[in-house]
Amino acid sequence: MLIEPINDTPNLTGVYHFRNEEEILYIGKANNLKKRIKSYFTKKNTIKDRKILEQSNSLDYIVTENEIEALILEENEIKEYQPKYNIRLKDDKRYPYIKVTIKDEYPRVFYTRKIEEDGSLYFGPYTNVGSVKRALRTIRDIFPIRTCEGKNIPYKACLDYYIGRCIAPCIGKVTKKQYREFIDEAVEFLKGKTKRIEKIVEEKMWNASKNLEFELATIYRNQLMSLRDLSKKQMMILKDRTSRDIIGIDEKHGLACVVVFQIRDGKMVHKEHYFLDSIEKSYISEYLHRFLGSKYSKASYIPEEIVLSSRVDDKNLLEEWLNMKIHIPKRGNLKRILNLANKNAKLELDRELSRPTQRTTNALISLQEVFALERMPTRIEGFDISNISGTDSVGSCVVFVNGVPAKKEYRRFKIKEINDINDPAMIGEVVSRRIKKLLNEDNLPDFILIDGGRGQLNAAINAIKNLIGLEIPIIALAKKLEEIHLPTGKIMSLPRNSPALKLLMRIRNEAHRFALDYHKRLRKKRLSLSELDQIAQIGYKRKVVLIQHFGSGKRILTASREEIEQVKGIGRKLAEIIYNYLH
Repeated sequence: MLIEPINDTPNLTGVYHFRNEEEILYIGKANNLKKRIKSYFTKKNTIKDRKILEQSNSLDYIVTENEIEALILEENEIKEYQPKYNIRLKDDKRYPYIKVTIKDEYPRVFYTRKIEEDGSLYFGPYTNVGSVKRALRTIRDIFPIRTCEGKNIPYKACLDYYIGRCIAPCIGKVTKKQYREFIDEAVEFLKGKTKRIEKIVEEKMWNASKNLEFELATIYRNQLMSLRDLSKKQMMILKDRTSRDIIGIDEKHGLACVVVFQIRDGKMVHKEHYFLDSIEKSYISEYLHRFLGSKYSKASYIPEEIVLSSRVDDKNLLEEWLNMKIHIPKRGNLKRILNLANKNAKLELDRELSRPTQRTTNALISLQEVFALERMPTRIEGFDISNISGTDSVGSCVVFVNGVPAKKEYRRFKIKEINDINDPAMIGEVVSRRIKKLLNEDNLPDFILIDGGRGQLNAAINAIKNLIGLEIPIIALAKKLEEIHLPTGKIMSLPRNSPALKLLMRIRNEAHRFALDYHKRLRKKRLSLSELDQIAQIGYKRKVVLIQHFGSGKRILTASREEIEQVKGIGRKLAEIIYNYLH
């Protein structure tokens, strides 16, 4: 564990690395290396910062000339080393691209999963090969370019020439200049500039016809018809011609989904979605920063404008590096389309999280191995308690089947037997009530997870023993250091990248969210006008004045301290008393 920063760290721009004996754990950049690294060792550091320090045993840095250089170096190193505490584009290296070999004498257009520094143009990444193949099929329907492999062309025509799908540079049916024009048009098409291509192709068609080059004019005519047919199928959503990528995002359980609407010439020409994962819960701004760097740093074409729903870290630096404008609309058509992109991101993320994948299967296998279970825990139930000073106390039970949430089986509990502040006793009550219900249904879980420590675990164990004896594997997961409390009294820790731990954390966090949501709902329902009666300084007249000012008891609950202070007869001190009581 690192205890203190490097004493001679310079006040310069650069990139820093936290390491353990085996790997780089985290890569970051800083305008001032000394100040940024020092911030990790203060009391104001984040949970993520503390965990990085706990697992690191060394720290080094690279000084750069400026912030742009630091940003580029950080992006390249994250891609190369894939540190576990950096946000990562999921399966980044396997996404396919469309490659245009513009350095070749007769360039080709094809898909690849490998980006090389060979002067070629790359479009993507696409999230599946199907999207790439559809794009390539459309290009080959419109542009009669060669599909044969290799830099050098053969010396005889293939079937594509005879069925009108290639202009056959191999047998001299087209000059190098004419072939290059087709490639340039295909590149413009990949950029989404279909209107511009239509005008160019139409002009070429008429020129070829005037010059009595009827075979070439026929090719251009077929191109033009295909382009216009494609244009009709694209939805017009904006009146201006600015090329934009509108980016929606949603995040849950350390996984984010980004949806990109590609808008060209006012029309939506393509939609893609990507997943980014983080070992720790991160802010939306962090996900967006990581995504923009991953997607556009190697792109051959970047739109004029990127539209986002929230601020992004280092906005000005990104704009300068990627040579584009970042815009966050507040209203209007762009805001409407952005909301639609966010909605699509949420739907894609929910679908991904509810889908049994190899990742969840591996997590269940890992769980079985770690806790020496007789069978794979296909049904896991997680429990948590939520209350404030013993009021509005509730419990939650979430159910995961085959590693994914079974939300229809979630249950909420109002605490009935415990009136004081006693979380372990409340856990005991909730677990007891739940097990009684499941006994009648003959549907006991394979594994039980308690959100808490030793006290909560013992209360749950006693509740189960009193009903059936201890036949269900059970543990508790404490938030602070993610320590696992076992029925034997021992405490164990799993590596942060353990699939079993990730699944346990996800279940624990979901139980916490579900309990907290129910607690807030009950508290909001209870906190009506009658709550004001509990405040000694509020009499009938002041109560009436407050209602007249805000219009309802519900509005008082959402009012800020400053807003309450503005009410006639309510001073600063009383406003603070009212606000603190209601919140």
